Amino acid sequence: MIYERTHCRTCGSKNLRLILDLGRTALANDFLNPEEVANYKISLPLRVVLCQDCSLVQLADTVDPKILYSRYAYITSTSRTMDAHLNDQSAHLLSIGHFGARPKILEIASNTGVFLKKFKARGCEVLGVEPAENICEVAVKSGIPTRGEFFNAASANKIRADWGAADLILGRHVFAHIDDLRDLLAGLETVSHKETLIAFEVPYLVDFFERTEYDTIYHEHLSYIPVRALEALVKDSPFSLFRIDHYQIHGGSILFHLRHRSSKVAVHESVAKALEGERRMKLAEPDTWRKFTERVDHIRTELPALIRKLKSQGKRIIGYGASAKGNTLLNTCGLGIKEMNYVIDNTPFKQNKVAPGSWLPIRPPETLLQEQPDFALLLAWNFAPEIIGRETEFQKRGGRFIVPIPEPKIIEFRA
Repeated sequence: MIYERTHCRTCGSKNLRLILDLGRTALANDFLNPEEVANYKISLPLRVVLCQDCSLVQLADTVDPKILYSRYAYITSTSRTMDAHLNDQSAHLLSIGHFGARPKILEIASNTGVFLKKFKARGCEVLGVEPAENICEVAVKSGIPTRGEFFNAASANKIRADWGAADLILGRHVFAHIDDLRDLLAGLETVSHKETLIAFEVPYLVDFFERTEYDTIYHEHLSYIPVRALEALVKDSPFSLFRIDHYQIHGGSILFHLRHRSSKVAVHESVAKALEGERRMKLAEPDTWRKFTERVDHIRTELPALIRKLKSQGKRIIGYGASAKGNTLLNTCGLGIKEMNYVIDNTPFKQNKVAPGSWLPIRPPETLLQEQPDFALLLAWNFAPEIIGRETEFQKRGGRFIVPIPEPKIIEFRA
């Protein structure tokens, strides 16, 4: 089920240093049926190490992906924030891609096909690859051709034989989930041609560090990625790092672009700029990460203290957003059914299930106004501005949001 890595996922170095140990937790996306709770025994180590050579921050322990993704509860957000982001990013990629008429777009871990729909609407030929059977079925029913399999070197050969080479290859927040990145590169080489643009959106290590986003650590997220590690990964590959775009989505992400070394497109100045910024931050040094660990310990102390204080005053507290990051937060802060009543979420797959580890029931979003709790812990803090702006009625009635990251605090309502 789980094994320990002894070398860096990107550069291969064995110069790894433990920087954070979050103990043992349930799997963050293992939302359970109520009758499954009593027999649920999964509690696995969640340790983070630093590569002191390329500065990749990564999990020390890897869970078998078949266990993580065979029954998957994550659905790409359809919020206004995400919809605008996907619109902008799809337009951006098509504008810089130097593509011909009706380019072929391949997305790895395409989920329900929300991103590919943006390209299909612009006249592109699209294909998704999605290993979770339940998610793949949703994509196909919505009109997005999707292959139900993991993307790797072996499946890439089948895709190339059946469908051909892609002009644009996409991956949104999947790169950090892949253990064998050399195998990924081999697969990308197979399904690309000399002018293919490859674009992966990943959580950016700089934002992770600066905002103390430790709750984004869970067993699916194997890597927390700096540009320096990407350079190390592609050093001896057919690809070069071509461009870096920075976004605020998901607490701070970068879209890194790869092209074949033989491509005629010049490397963008954003690559050198990002590398210099990371060098100044000294992200490969353990002393830098000691400060991060101290801030994590502060959150893990102050948040449960605040929740328990409010609970002792007779306040009713719920969670808002049954996110994987929320489950990490609840599990590592020791918060559960003694402190909170339930979590609301708009994902049908999660509703009427139970959150792993905290054992909080998941209810539909209309429960917020039906029951009007006193406080809602914003577990989906990456969409905080949109959520707080939307849930005005909850706040007019006296309800308040608690934001946990980077500093636990109660948000006062401004009409």
